[in-house]
Amino acid sequence: MEQIFGDDKLAVAVKKEGAGLIRRAYAAFGWREDRVYSDRRYADVVHFDFARPHKIPGKDRLQLLQVRFEVGVNYLGKANARMPLRAAVIGTLVALIGLALAIYGAFVIALSTTTVFFSAGVGLVGAGTLFAALAVFTAVKVYASDKRKYGIIAAVLQQNIEQIIAEAAQITGVGDGH
Repeated sequence: MEQIFGDDKLAVAVKKEGAGLIRRAYAAFGWREDRVYSDRRYADVVHFDFARPHKIPGKDRLQLLQVRFEVGVNYLGKANARMPLRAAVIGTLVALIGLALAIYGAFVIALSTTTVFFSAGVGLVGAGTLFAALAVFTAVKVYASDKRKYGIIAAVLQQNIEQIIAEAAQITGVGDGH
């Protein structure tokens, strides 16, 4: 009997550090690598072209697992990206307030005609310096908290991804998923 459908095709772009996971996972989903090439614009991106027969046993389950895998990988990337985000925003905002206070204090000192204005300027510069130190302290605390929180989320996601790959490997018989 003549084959009606050719191979299914799939193109995936991923950062280089994730290439090993993608290669292993898609092999477990029954895909074979047709082509791997670097991105023209971004040095840290790799492109994969995959193919597999259109009709394979367990295809519906494999497609569902593949979607779950891709969602998990996307959430994992978001969790890793969010770790430093809040700390950077809070630290930057508090540091900008400190910088504004210090600049305004220096301006007051430079234009002061009395001891009261000079003292106020020194106080503003001191407050600006205090805000700069507070920015660093706050950013470090927020980063530690977010790293712990998103680290737990990332660990759970990684565990789910590994279970998905193992189930797919069991269906296709491709290795053990590792």
